Amino acid sequence: MGLLGHALTLKVGLLFFWTTWLAIVFLTNLCSGLKALGVLPDTWKFASQNFRAVAGATAVYHAPRWVPALLFTGVIVWQLVAVLFFGWAFVSSVQAGRLAWAPIHAAFATALALWAAFMVTDEICKQYDTQSSHVSLFTAQLLTLVSLHLLPS
Repeated sequence: MGLLGHALTLKVGLLFFWTTWLAIVFLTNLCSGLKALGVLPDTWKFASQNFRAVAGATAVYHAPRWVPALLFTGVIVWQLVAVLFFGWAFVSSVQAGRLAWAPIHAAFATALALWAAFMVTDEICKQYDTQSSHVSLFTAQLLTLVSLHLLPS
């Protein structure tokens, strides 16, 4: 395999990484929501603490209980869409033997918009401790997208 083959493998590997990572984030958040609803027991380990974090962040404005539930549901749906787009980008690129730009751009646009929305929400809810991780994820995904465009295929 020549240098160009390795570059394509790296690029497709990056798409696989983001697909996998976002799928895990989606699943742990889904489980967090299911724990909050009482569907899963409190002892369930495969769950994020993100529902609790959203509820705490909105509590600063004395929001009713349905507000964090609605916001968290929106996040979970958004993450699922991002996972599906990244999966589409990965599978399409593997099948084509080259990068499939339309699904790649859809995936990154969806995920970058999610991190941007988190950053704005962090400011509104004064969640400065979590903002740095959202900025880091936004930066990492943007750098990945730029790398996909600039590295040779």
